[in-house]
Amino acid sequence: MAGKVEYVVVDGCIQDGKQIVKKGEVYSSSSKELTEQLIKEGKIGRRGQLPAAGTDDDDGA
Repeated sequence: MAGKVEYVVVDGCIQDGKQIVKKGEVYSSSSKELTEQLIKEGKIGRRGQLPAAGTDDDDGA
């Protein structure tokens, strides 16, 4: 049986009600639709998955 997929904030921060989740922290969305939208926008990614090459990752390069 597969475990639940965890997502991490990879760009900026996300406010969900009174909770603020910062870059690098685990984020759990309240809905599948919201999760899909945040992935599409590049705001969250699967835990352990690195951003694709060529993305803005604030490394100063």
